[in-house]
Parts: sequence; structure tokens; C-alpha cells
Amino acid sequence: MVSDVKKKLDAELISSMAERSPRELIRLSEKRYRDQIAEVADRFAAQFPRQKIILLSGPTSSGKTTTSHNLDTELEKRGIHTFPLSLDDFFFDRDRAPLMENGKPDLETPELIDTGTLESCLEVLFREGKADFPIFDFKLGKRSDRVWTHEYDENTAIIIEGLHALNPLIAGRPIFSDALRLYISIKTEYYTGCQRLISSREMRLIRRIIRDNSFRGCAPEATIAMWDNVVRGEEKHIRPFRTGADVWIDSLHLYEPALYRPIAEKLLLPCLASGECAEEAKSLLEKLSHFAPMQPEGIPSDSLMREFLEGI
Repeated sequence: MVSDVKKKLDAELISSMAERSPRELIRLSEKRYRDQIAEVADRFAAQFPRQKIILLSGPTSSGKTTTSHNLDTELEKRGIHTFPLSLDDFFFDRDRAPLMENGKPDLETPELIDTGTLESCLEVLFREGKADFPIFDFKLGKRSDRVWTHEYDENTAIIIEGLHALNPLIAGRPIFSDALRLYISIKTEYYTGCQRLISSREMRLIRRIIRDNSFRGCAPEATIAMWDNVVRGEEKHIRPFRTGADVWIDSLHLYEPALYRPIAEKLLLPCLASGECAEEAKSLLEKLSHFAPMQPEGIPSDSLMREFLEGI
């Protein structure tokens, strides 16, 4: 069982490093994250092939997608072929979503995941060495007519990634009894003295604002407006099961506030004129102002940061 105790970072020290030695700060940050991935790969490889599935869960903007790819790379180095599966592709059609008290569809519930099809596909894969897996069309809100075809042999492992991968509705299925269970999120927070400056949840919100704008064309106002609903879904469906993980990966990169500051200022300053999100925008801008701005030069091409920032 993993610990839920968060680590503390000195915001003033990080800001100083961002200003005086940004490349060293980047190096330390990337190493901190990659060492965790290498340790997970070593642990899994030691139990392979008895363990052949990794379940990777975490809240929004925690870095699940990039971490899944990086685990794939590390396991390939250890002679283990892997392929990823996203739980998103096992959604029922969106019109089957249950309604919340406000009458809107609950798109955060794990009950939208077709666990029967997931288990059936894996059983066929293990039995026959080949199986077709569904693809969910998010534009249409329904399962696509296309499929992914995956092959399996004794030297293959599967990484199953999704918000609800550790929820008992999924992780409790017999086929996952021997799976390695990973939880990824931000487990380090920034402090000025004894006062917390940026919480892990606030850092994920900043990531989400920047990512939604960069890759989904979503304005900061919209991301901030939906954040409370996102957090409510996490509290109900994701966080209660995090301590059941075998390993907790801390995805924070030390330099993030310094990197995000100039980008967030461009996105959030216009929000100050908007009544609905002005207070949140003002708070985030004030917190980021404690860090010297840092440019992205020197960030590796496969950095987790590229999941949130376009063109760095």
C-alpha cells in the first residue's frame, strides 16, 4: 500500500535555479521522473511473465499517456514487448451515460466502461494469440466501426491505462488478479516557508488549462468552469482507490511553475475580466508570479511536459 503523504519543495530555491541554472534544473527534474519509471520496469520485469498486465490509473493531467509510453520503452530495453490499451476505447456509447442530479450526463463514472468486452477481448488474446479491440470515436460519442488488432505471445506485456484502472469495477476482475497496479499523480507541493504556495491539485489544473488550450482548442474559462465537476468525479471514483496501488509515481517536474508562468500569463490575464473565472485565474497568476520564468530550451523531446505543451 502506497503512502498518501506529500513531499514539500522550496519555491524560492526552484525559482533561483530556473533563473540561474535552468538546464541543471531540467536535468534533475527529468532524472527524478525517469528513475521512477526505471524502478517500475525493473519491478515488473522481475515478476514477468507471471505478471503480464500493468494497470495504470491517475486523475486528469497526471501524465498517464506519456508514462505508458515511457514504461513501454523501458520494458523493451529489458526484452519485454508491450502494447498499450486505453480504457477510453471501452466506453459504452455516450447516450447510455447515467444522469446526475442536475440532469446532465455523468461522463466521469466508471460504469460507462464496458468491462465485459474488456475482459472478453483479453481472454481471446491470451487464448488465441490475437484479438480485435474496440476504438471509441469521441467526436461521435460512440464506438467506432474500426478496431485495433493486437497479437500476443509469451514475451508480451500489456499496459492498460485509464482514469478508472484501479477502480474495483475494473481492477477487481479475476483477469487482473496478478496485475501490477500503478497510480500516477503529483505528490509534491511548493512551499514558501511553512506556507503552501501551490497544491498538487492546482498544479494539475494549470497543466489542464494549458493542455486543453494547446491540443483541444478549449478556452481557459471553459476548463476552469468544468474543474469542480472533474474534481468531484475524482473524489468519488478515483482517489478512494489510490492507496491500493503497488507503486505511486510522482509525475511532478521541479521546473513546471517556471516553465508554465509565461504561458499561463498569456492565457489567464484575459480571464481577469470574466466574472466566473476571474478569481481562480487571479489566484493562479499570483502563485506562479513567485517563480522566475523559464524557457523550454533543453527539455528532452520525450519529456512528459510535451503531453501538456505544444511545440516545445
